[in-house]
Amino acid sequence: MPDTRALLSRRYSRRSFLDRGLRIGIGVGGGVALASMLDACATGSGGTAPTPPPGATVIRSLLFDQVGYDPTVLQSLANKFRSLHDNKVFVSIETAHYRELYESILAAGLSKPSPYDVVALDQVWVPEFASRKQLLSLKDQIPDDARSDLLPSLLDAFSYKGTTWAMPQVLNVQSLYYNKSQLKAVGFVDPPKTLEEWYSQMTAVRQRITPFIDSWAQDEGLTSDFVRLTAQFGGDLFDAAGKPLLQQQPAQRAAAFMRQLIDEHLVAADIAASTEPDAMRGFLAGGVAFNTNWNFVWGSMNDSTYSRILGQGGVAPIPAAASTGKPAASVSGFLGLGVLANSAHAELAVEWLRYLTSPEVQAPQTAELPIWTSLQNSAEMRKANPQINVFLTNLANARPRPKLVHYVEASSVLQRHLHDLVLGTVTPSKAMADAQAELVALQARFAS
Repeated sequence: MPDTRALLSRRYSRRSFLDRGLRIGIGVGGGVALASMLDACATGSGGTAPTPPPGATVIRSLLFDQVGYDPTVLQSLANKFRSLHDNKVFVSIETAHYRELYESILAAGLSKPSPYDVVALDQVWVPEFASRKQLLSLKDQIPDDARSDLLPSLLDAFSYKGTTWAMPQVLNVQSLYYNKSQLKAVGFVDPPKTLEEWYSQMTAVRQRITPFIDSWAQDEGLTSDFVRLTAQFGGDLFDAAGKPLLQQQPAQRAAAFMRQLIDEHLVAADIAASTEPDAMRGFLAGGVAFNTNWNFVWGSMNDSTYSRILGQGGVAPIPAAASTGKPAASVSGFLGLGVLANSAHAELAVEWLRYLTSPEVQAPQTAELPIWTSLQNSAEMRKANPQINVFLTNLANARPRPKLVHYVEASSVLQRHLHDLVLGTVTPSKAMADAQAELVALQARFAS
């Protein structure tokens, strides 16, 4: 088990994350914020934290450092929450990078009381933490009027065995980003409507520029991208019972398509080392015509600090194979907030969680895709983001990553075999067969 204090001492600010990798000069290859994750980083988290008033109850929050609200906004919200409680409640905010956040929550489950009250969660962590009894049930904490303003898929993403364990906060979804000028140069006015059209456009662009870049380094982004690719061919990686489906046609076709794109030089040469920020860098530099990626690309395309494609970038639904009859095929990467079961102040922690995800807090944050349907359809949001229907189309057609108690282990298996495919050390069919066998064994081990 990792040392919690050591993990918590290694914090990354979102500014340092961006400065390490998003500036164009670094180049390619070196995780719903609808925009500007870049704008949201003008103030880092390195300042002096406020001090709790004497006698105040302290609610400790551990949040993602890369996405979500700007630290200054979070601090302002914490101050407002404190004022609502006559300065008798103080919210402490810490941030952590993706993997460190997971490990910190895992370690916190051993402590009673927990060192944290409210934690940020990737949707795929919920089954594991819920099965370990580390999360407080929110089943009776979300009123019916709130539920009616949320897409059922959002609450389902944070549910396990019929109980909601976290509240959605950030609606990350993959979209297709494209360079209008590059498409126009080879005779295309519109982005592709089907996967077949997309392949044709990539082939046409190839003589001028690298057609496509994705995140196929051996990490969580590779799993997400393969969920999306399989969805583009009309399928899922696992069935509802958690059985892997890698021997079925959609996954087989997705694996073969990945290899085809590499063999036909339709993807960046260093695709095997490309992460999501790398892929965004390549697209923003103007060296790539297409990129499938999360919402943060939207906010960066017209930011002159980071982008060389000002006015040239577009966003579209990710095209599915024509045979599916679907308008899009994407993957979700929802982030939520949960309360740890060992919280010493569970009632106040739930209140802070509900406040932070409330419509009144989300409404002014027009750079984010709100969780509330009423806000998504509001005139203010549509004015702030004229392309919101594109994101909502991808959202409506997004497949979740598999809901497994052993998701982290299963994703690691998938990453390893998919990366072998990307490197060309195995054929697509062998990669799928080997991953299937290992995932079946893994499922049996966790079922016993």
